[in-house]
Amino acid sequence: MAKKKVVHYINQFYAGIGGESEASVGLSTMDGPVGPGLFLGENLGDDYEIVKTIICGDNTIAEQPDLIIPQVIDIVKGAEADLFVAGPGFNAGRYGLGCGNTTAAVTEELEIPAVTALYSENPGTDLYKNRCYILQSDNNAKNMKAVVKQIAVFAKRLVEGDNIADGKTEGYHGSGPAIKIDYSIPAAKRGIDMLLAKYYKKPFYTEVMMPNHEEIPIPTLDKPLSECKIAVVTDGGLVPKGNPDNQVPTNSKFYKRYSISGMDALKAEDWEVSHQGYNNAFVLADPNRLVPIDALNKMAAKGIIGSVNDAIYSTAGVMTPMEKCKEFGEGIAAELRNDGVDAVIETST
Repeated sequence: MAKKKVVHYINQFYAGIGGESEASVGLSTMDGPVGPGLFLGENLGDDYEIVKTIICGDNTIAEQPDLIIPQVIDIVKGAEADLFVAGPGFNAGRYGLGCGNTTAAVTEELEIPAVTALYSENPGTDLYKNRCYILQSDNNAKNMKAVVKQIAVFAKRLVEGDNIADGKTEGYHGSGPAIKIDYSIPAAKRGIDMLLAKYYKKPFYTEVMMPNHEEIPIPTLDKPLSECKIAVVTDGGLVPKGNPDNQVPTNSKFYKRYSISGMDALKAEDWEVSHQGYNNAFVLADPNRLVPIDALNKMAAKGIIGSVNDAIYSTAGVMTPMEKCKEFGEGIAAELRNDGVDAVIETST
């Protein structure tokens, strides 16, 4: 039986050419496995052969994708590859862009099995996770062998036509590559065929791939509520009168920390709203209806909670991209820890 042909993409560092000083080297190829490709070949086994390694400088592919990607496609096509693997790129930004871009392009243009592995915060993950298979990896390359083994196992399943479930089950980011649907077949028949394939444990692909969102662990209080400092965070767009920081009413670019030190309650004459899409008349009349500082101070006075943080955090949530929301959340969380806050009330519209 003929061996399955594999093409592997790596950057200049893993090819042994050099680090940042060589990041602008052009595209080149070498026959056989190079660098992490040696581990990849071992894990793929005797039925697979890495026939070609594609090498490109991180700067080159990040800055000239329109030039480089078509060349990558031609190389993979010319090698008559049965499988394409990129990286893994872990959290290396430009390398991750190259891994994601090449894997997505091969998946879409050549329609052969293709896979890479990146860390969740790699920019390549967000850009390409819904266009190709990007397995979840560590933040750095310390577990290179384990991640390469993970790639090999998954890659062989792709080649063998195994059923690939959702990203949460399988350990890949996003929804993976788009499923091609033959609309000449009525939807009812497609649905029945899918159900029968599932029942008889044959490969099938749902036409509606669910996104694979990051799982956030549920936090727990480690002290009584009566001893906790409570803060308020809002995406309702509350800002000081005059909007001194020019907070935009939609598609927010930042959040702000506003002091409420010495305030028993928020006064209408001191605050306004910068947020589209909801009737803010009640908030303008009484900003405590959005950010309940009055109620919290009463609870603190009664000993129900320990204290109220002397600052609130505010932004406008409407039309703000998920990536920005995550950035805001991480930034606010870090500041709340510095404030010594134990718990947060998050208010919205």
